[in-house]
Amino acid sequence: MLPVYKRDWILGEDKYIELEVHSKQSGPIVIPSASWELKKNMDADPEQAGACEIDGAQISVLVEPRETGVYTLEITYEIPPETRKVRVVLNVH
Repeated sequence: MLPVYKRDWILGEDKYIELEVHSKQSGPIVIPSASWELKKNMDADPEQAGACEIDGAQISVLVEPRETGVYTLEITYEIPPETRKVRVVLNVH
């Protein structure tokens, strides 16, 4: 099961979603790539998508939903040899 987080938004806001990645293994965390998709309906095509900003073990995405409603932001990132995903539910009022 994917980890799911929730955030509240007001229509017109553009805010960063930031994730800090932790590992049980010792040594630095290397994230070579990360991408994101914003969907209003999980079965729909993405409303927005792009590459994440990566700074060490921190992943950032600047998001601005276009309508009120419930959105799902899905972030996909790599920590070789694994590919991981995180979902953030955005309640836009």
